[in-house]
Formats: sequence, C-alpha cells, structure tokens
Amino acid sequence: MDALIEMFKNVLVFVLLAVPGVIVVKIKMLKSEQSGVLSKVLQYIGLPFLVLSSTLNVEFNKEFLKVIGISAAISSGFTMMMYFLSKPLTAMEKDERKRGMMRFCQIATNNGFLGIPLAVAVFADRPLVVTSLIIVNIVSLIFFNTFGIYLVSGNKSAIQAKKALLNPVLIAFVLGIVLNLLDVKTHVEEVSTYAGYLGGLVTPLCMLILGMKLGDAPIKPLFTTWKSYYVAAIKLVLVPVLVVAVTLLLRQFFAIGDDVVFGLFIGFALSTATLGIVFADNYGGDTENGVIFTLGNTLLSIVSVPILYWLLVALL
Repeated sequence: MDALIEMFKNVLVFVLLAVPGVIVVKIKMLKSEQSGVLSKVLQYIGLPFLVLSSTLNVEFNKEFLKVIGISAAISSGFTMMMYFLSKPLTAMEKDERKRGMMRFCQIATNNGFLGIPLAVAVFADRPLVVTSLIIVNIVSLIFFNTFGIYLVSGNKSAIQAKKALLNPVLIAFVLGIVLNLLDVKTHVEEVSTYAGYLGGLVTPLCMLILGMKLGDAPIKPLFTTWKSYYVAAIKLVLVPVLVVAVTLLLRQFFAIGDDVVFGLFIGFALSTATLGIVFADNYGGDTENGVIFTLGNTLLSIVSVPILYWLLVALL
C-alpha cells in the first residue's frame, strides 16, 4: 500500500503542476498556441540536460551496459509489436486520419517529458531505473520521428529519419557517458550542478504546456467520447501489462534485474506523448481527437499508474 500512496502522490503533484497553465489560458493572459515556445525550451534545453545530469550520476560498469542493451532490445521489439498490433485494435475506425491518431496515442508514451522526471523522483536511489527509461525514450524518439509521423500524417515523405537519429536526448546521453568516463563530476562538480539546474525545467514546463492545452480544449468530449476511453484502456492498461509480462517471461531465460522492469514499466505506462498533437498541427493530422485522446488519458493516468505500480511492486 505504501508503494500505491507514494506513486499516487508523485503523479498527483505532477498533474497539479498543470493547473497554472490552465488558469493563464482561461483568464486569457496567454493563448494555448504560445506553449510552442515552452515546448522548444523543453525539447532542446530541459530534457537533454536532465538526461545529461542523470547519466553523470550512474556508475559505468557491466551492469550499466547490460541495462542499456536489454532496455534497447525489449523497448524496440515491443514498440514495433504494438505498431502492428494497433492496426487490428483500431479496425473499427474507418476515418484514416482519426485511426492514425488512435494508433499513435495507443503506442506513444510521454516518457521523456513526464516519465524521466517521475522516475528521478520515485527512484532517486536507483539510477539504473532512470538509465533504462532514458534508453526507452531514445527508442521512442526514433519511433516518433519515423513510424509515428507516418501514423499521424499518413504521408511517408514526412518521415524524418535523420532527425530521429540526431535527437537531443541521444546526443545528451552519449555526451553524458563520455563525461562519466572522464570522471568530470569528481574533478569539476559544477558541471553536474549546472546540468541539474537546467534539467529541473522539465517537469514544470511539461505540465504547464499540458495545462495550457487543456485550458483551451473542450472538456466534455474528454469524458463523453467512448473512443477516448478505449484508447486510454489500451494505452494505460493493456500496453504496460503486456510489456511487463513480456519482460518477466524473458526473465526466465535472461538475467533481467528489477531496475529494467521498473524502467520499462514507467516507459510504457504513462499517458500519451504530446508530440502527437504537434505532429498533427504540422502535418495535417487529426488535431482535435489528438487533444481529446492525449488529455483524456493523461487525467486517467492519475489512477492507472499508481495502481499498476502497486501491483508490480507486490509481484516483484
């Protein structure tokens, strides 16, 4: 029960951080589209420095390398499995734009802007959990900028393979490993402090952006559209249950530690990545339903994530 309460409090605090964003839009102090500036700060400054800060604090050894390899293999395989599985799971939807958005929202997790900060808060004394989640995030970003863009836009020419491989998180992770190997943290402690300050931007900015989107969104469809609940059930329940089941099955044959299990769980259990909305805006996708699905399951994740985490702790 302690695990349930701990996770619930952390998720609730994160979600409450969105309230100021809702307020500034509701009172017309800011417009929801102005959140785009915050998104750039988050993507190119906050998240890379959070990853850099986390990587600097990991002990570089065989266990670290094993976590990287296992997390990359399972998250890549599972993401592609869900890409193909999402097609029959959305067969009832005949509108291709809406169907593409449903598929994206069933697969893509907000494990960068929300997952990594949550893991840092809950697993502060277990840096390998954060390492596992960083790898999941790198895999996710590659998916987002290739298959994800294709799902939302329906246009193969929109795929950004180069951008997928040269994303800020991957660059920050590699830089963090290099600085870790050089033991920079010991000799120049200010590097870690500097990265920590900028990495601290991620959680509040992410939730402010979500709040600004919610402040301009129609509230009623979030709770009255049955497909919103359907997408949420797959994203928040089926996906994390399947990834944990697959990981525990593989555990019978390979030495997979609890840190990887928790990292993969966080990496797939959280709500849909807000990038789906950004892609829809940029490539003519279904923005309206993207907002409904994303915000809908973000609110429902307040309940689903703590309960599933509690069950996972009890299982392990």
